[in-house]
Amino acid sequence: MKDKIFRIFSSSIKIKVKGRNINNFIKRLIKNNINIRRVIPISYKEVDLIIDYNDLEEVVKYKTIYDIKIIKYYGKLKVLKLLKKNIFIISFLILGLIIIYILSNVIFDIEIVHSNSNIIKLIEEELYDHDVRKYSFVKSYDEIEKIENEILEDNKDNLEWLEIIREGTKYIVRVEERIINKEIDDSKIYNIVAGKNAVIKTIEAESGEKVKNINTYVKKGEIIISSDITLPNNEKKLSTASGRVIGEVWYTIDIEYPYYYNEIKYTGNKKKVLVFNILSKKLSLFDFNKYKSFDKDTKIIFKNSFMPISLVYEYQYETNVINNIYTYDEAIDKAIELAKKKLLDKYKNIISISNIVIIKEEDLGEKVYLSLFVTSIEDITEYIEVTEEDNIK
Repeated sequence: MKDKIFRIFSSSIKIKVKGRNINNFIKRLIKNNINIRRVIPISYKEVDLIIDYNDLEEVVKYKTIYDIKIIKYYGKLKVLKLLKKNIFIISFLILGLIIIYILSNVIFDIEIVHSNSNIIKLIEEELYDHDVRKYSFVKSYDEIEKIENEILEDNKDNLEWLEIIREGTKYIVRVEERIINKEIDDSKIYNIVAGKNAVIKTIEAESGEKVKNINTYVKKGEIIISSDITLPNNEKKLSTASGRVIGEVWYTIDIEYPYYYNEIKYTGNKKKVLVFNILSKKLSLFDFNKYKSFDKDTKIIFKNSFMPISLVYEYQYETNVINNIYTYDEAIDKAIELAKKKLLDKYKNIISISNIVIIKEEDLGEKVYLSLFVTSIEDITEYIEVTEEDNIK
């Protein structure tokens, strides 16, 4: 066993020796300090010897009437011989693996899911500025999260919500336009309609006439509380509708969550520290309450052009670094929590999330992917002005 392990890390060969008086040949090799690792007798005229490759030249000198032939290589030599023999196959294999890796980590398509061409154009420009474009390499989970937040922050007046999901070599971008609700004008007449497809759970009518019942399915735009009131004598009276409608709404959400999670949060604490730098050493002066982790901005007070010393002010912003490694089940729980948070951030009218069902789950290696069916209880009240054309109808 020891001999086999030694051969793996050394260069040795097996030679076949044929001729008369093989024992004399072996004795001659031993006498001349040739290291014979193993003798494998074949017949009285034939033997296999395992020797150091470096001794081959010496062995050949003493062969005289003997026939010597290399039949096997060991250790590094064996590897080199195999590489040389299969160089084209190995080269194409390595090249193929590199191509597969590149192709599987390059984005070939970006689909923006929205009906407004202006919003689509806005998102395309923002993604391009953040290097999310066709034929670029895929970005990490943390990079995508940062890009989503930056785009939303830069477009507060136009965008309500944004999500970038990777499906293979494609990014699917879902976006919600920010709709600024118009103020209700007391001088106008309104119907209350369903703001979304839903099942009605509660109708609170302050004025107007209910035209839908509890547990009724309604589509977006259907009238629930009408301004057209029927009086006891069957006469019709027009009076603006007022009230609130609560409905059960459904969503399908695709979410990903990494097994390794890194996040840097700012605590809000900050300070100004005087720092003396010499060579690669840093000395904080009068800093009695050091932060474990922080980001910094630097202002130079003094710097020597000839010596590696400087005096600077560091404006330190304390951070809390979160590093977690999750199991498959823990990553699923975290993905569900994140999906709930994103849904509540996206739709401010959601009162509560009543149920979540996992439709599909998949282990993507570095992260888990979930497709979720979510049921929420939501305020679906929407006021629609009654126009003259509506009155004529």
